[in-house]
Amino acid sequence: MTDKPAKKEKFEDYLRQVEDAVKSLEGGKLQLEESIEKYETGIKALRQCYSILEQAEKKIQLLVKEKDGSLSAKDFEPAGERKLSKRKAEA
Repeated sequence: MTDKPAKKEKFEDYLRQVEDAVKSLEGGKLQLEESIEKYETGIKALRQCYSILEQAEKKIQLLVKEKDGSLSAKDFEPAGERKLSKRKAEA
């Protein structure tokens, strides 16, 4: 028996799980227990989506043109974090 590494789920796979859960819940044809299971499945998949997005943001770098015309790499800061770091700098 060969040990294959577990297939790593992709963002799109988790997103599809979220969409499927929402569609099932909106359909209104599920019993209470089934609805709770679908909800829990959707929440778990949504958390995985957020985790994957956070990891991707950490990997992104921007090329910034300096005043002298040279290019340098700068880590990407999401808009919400820029406001926080700006406030910290002003304090």
